[in-house]
Amino acid sequence: MADRLHLDALAEELTPFRPLSPRLAYAVTALYLLAGGVFVILTLGVRSQYDAGLTDPMFIIRTAILLGLGVASLGAVTAMARPGVGAPPRGWRWALGAALLIPAAALIAALAGLTPAASEIFPRDGKECLAYSVGIGLVLGGVLTVWLRGGAPVSPERAGIVIGLASGSFGALAYSMHCPHNELVYVGLWYTLAIAITTLLGRLIVPRFVRW
Repeated sequence: MADRLHLDALAEELTPFRPLSPRLAYAVTALYLLAGGVFVILTLGVRSQYDAGLTDPMFIIRTAILLGLGVASLGAVTAMARPGVGAPPRGWRWALGAALLIPAAALIAALAGLTPAASEIFPRDGKECLAYSVGIGLVLGGVLTVWLRGGAPVSPERAGIVIGLASGSFGALAYSMHCPHNELVYVGLWYTLAIAITTLLGRLIVPRFVRW
C-alpha cells in the first residue's frame, strides 16, 4: 500500500510531455541547407563550370548520394526523438553503404593508374571543401543536437553517428554549389573525409548532450 501511495505521489509530480515534431527538424534543416548554399555562393561564388557540370554524371551522382544520405540520416534522427516499438530505422545504413561506393571506386581508380591520382586531388581546393563542408555541417549538427535534447533517444551513441552523417552530408551538399571539381578521386577523398570528420565528432560529442 505504501509503495502504491509513493508511486501515486511521484505520478502527480510529472508534467505532460509534448512529443517533438519531425516536421520542424526537416523544415529547419531545409532552411539551413538553403542558407548554407547562399553563404557558399556569396563568399566563394557559383561553381565555375556550373552549366556544363549540371549534366556531368559525377555531379549528379554526388548530389543524389549526399542528399540521400542526409535525408536518410535525418530520418533516423527524428525517429530517435520519438522511440517506439519495433526495429529502429535502418535506411541510413543503406544510404551510407551507397555513399561508400564513391571512395571505393576512387581508390580503385587511383590504384589502376589510368589517371595520375595526384593530378585529381587538388589539395588547395580540397582543404577549402573540407573547411566549408565541416564548418557548415558542425553548425547544423549543433542545431540538431539541441532539437534532439527535447526528445527521448535511447541510444545516444547512435544518435551522435546519424547526426554527424546528416550534418556532414548537408554541409558538403551546400559547398557543392561552388565546387568546380567532378573528378572521381577528388570527390572520393575530400567529400568522404568531410563526412567522416563530422561523423566522428558527432559520435564523440553528441552523446554527452542527449543522454538522459
